[in-house]
Parts: sequence; structure tokens; C-alpha cells
Amino acid sequence: MVWEEIVDKKRKALFALIPEKWYIPSGQLPAESQRSVVSFIEQSNLLTAEELAITELTVKQLAGKIASGEYTATQVCQAYCHRAAIAHQLVNCLIEICFDAALEQAKELDEYFQQHGQTVGLLHGVPVSLKDQFRVKGLESSIGYVGWLGTVDEEESILTECLRKAGAIIYVKTNVPQSLMIGETINNIIGRTLNPYNRLLSCGGSSGGEGALVGLHGSPLGIGTDIGGSIRLPAAFNNLWSLKPSHERLPMGNIKKTLDGQESIPSVCGPIAHCAGDLVYFMQAILQQEPWKYDPKLIDIPWRETRYLEGKTGMKVFGVVIADGSFMKF
Repeated sequence: MVWEEIVDKKRKALFALIPEKWYIPSGQLPAESQRSVVSFIEQSNLLTAEELAITELTVKQLAGKIASGEYTATQVCQAYCHRAAIAHQLVNCLIEICFDAALEQAKELDEYFQQHGQTVGLLHGVPVSLKDQFRVKGLESSIGYVGWLGTVDEEESILTECLRKAGAIIYVKTNVPQSLMIGETINNIIGRTLNPYNRLLSCGGSSGGEGALVGLHGSPLGIGTDIGGSIRLPAAFNNLWSLKPSHERLPMGNIKKTLDGQESIPSVCGPIAHCAGDLVYFMQAILQQEPWKYDPKLIDIPWRETRYLEGKTGMKVFGVVIADGSFMKF
């Protein structure tokens, strides 16, 4: 089978995982010439009023409403699966879909809540999208390479496991550029991911699928990776907040890499969300799982609320690099 046939098979299989009732009607699908689609979902009447209300909440608000019993994990998961499916049809941001498994996980979380009257963790019932680098059992992690299609992961990345322990629901993985090492998102498998604010412009990279999906509220919280801007660029391009944590703070164990063994320029994982508070909430949720017990490279430092509050109220420090176009001046 030639590579074009492999790609065609993958694209058809991916689209087949979207329920037909969630297809955008041909008469409503924005013309290719329509640049901005950032308000399309709200104006389209494709989501119910409840789905719109759910998908406009912050992560912390979502978790609170699930913990109070106002929403079930199933309601929230269904809403985000639906919105992510629409987002993909607008900006081509997904590379793996596991809606059925996500809804099954949501059902299990709801049963736990009914039986115990409490949540399993800070992210109980919150859908979280993952950059394609993160392994999810039963899905592929091709990271843009056609030659890596067809291999299904049997184990999960440590961060994926930590998210599940915190109660998060994994429902999609998002598109990346082939090799990851560029500031836009395009590959020969899914093609180019577009910027919802202007589909003629880049969504950023290499976590560009996350930026585009979160930008359209198709995910409340996306997890990417970063060396030189791969989380921060998509966040900036899609009007979002992001955090590149310090090296050895969050687990990178068992993720798919382009260059296994390359340790001299370390990558880190971090969140993309709609507000700074959700970045904090994510860090609290993951560090609560004590990830250093599973990834020996991590430094054993729990969440320190006192240090966080000191940072919020103390003097702010900014770094500035001055350059004349040829040389940096220090």
C-alpha cells in the first residue's frame, strides 16, 4: 500500500468516529473564504443550550459543578465530544478520537460519585485533550509520520495516567507537525490545522492542534509539550493562556518522541487553557498525584500554596532580551 492510500484510510477512519448527527450540514459549513470561525459554533445552533453553557465554563468551574452534582461527568463529556467534533470540521485539529471510551469512563466516574458521594480527584469528569505525543492505550501516536501509523499503544504515558487518577477524561488527541520541530501544524496525515481566528494564518506549533481546539472551546484544557515555544506559540496565536513549567517538574515518561535519547535540549509538558486560574488548577491536580513516584527524572516537590501566594502578591520580575536583528545584547 502506498503512503497516499494509508493516509486516505486514516482520514476516513477518523471522520467515521464522528457521529453522523454531529456533521455540520453542508448548507451551514463556512465557505473556505470565510476567515474567522471563532464565533461559528455559538451562532450555528448546532449545540444545545446546555452544551453551550457547559463548554463555556472554565476548568475549575466545570470541576465544581460536577462535584456539586449540578452536572454529571457524562453530560460534560458529551458536550465536549460534540463541540470537538464540530471544531475539527472547521479547523482540522484532531488526529485521534475516542469518544466511546471517554463516555464509558464518564459513566464509571458518575457511578463512583453516586456510590461514594465524592469525586476521585480535582479533575473528576473534566475532559482533557492531549497532544498526539502522549500515549493513550488503544490509540496511535504517529506524531505526523505516515510510517508510524498502524502501531497502537498498549501502555499510557505517565502524564496520561496521572490525569486519569485525577479524574480527567481523555477523549481526543490533537494534530502536530511532522517531527514536531516547527512553529506551525501540518503533516501528510491530517494536513494543516487552521487558526480559528483567521483560517489563512497559522495556529502555531508544535502543539497547534491543542491551540486551535481549545481556542474553539472544543476542550477546556489541552496538554502540549514545549522546548522553544511549542506550547506558548499556539496559546498566543489562539488568544489563550499557557505555561511552560520548569524542566523535571511534570512527567514526560513514556511519551512518543522524534529523537529518543536526545537529552541535551529537554522538552517539558504543560497546559493550555482559557484563564490563568486553570493553569494553576492543572498543576495542583497533577502534583497531587505525586508523579515523581512514577517518573524518576522528576524532582520531589509537591504543590506549595504558600510559595504560590507569595508569587502572586510579591514583586513581579520580567526578563527582557534586546536584539538589533543580528546580535543579542546582554
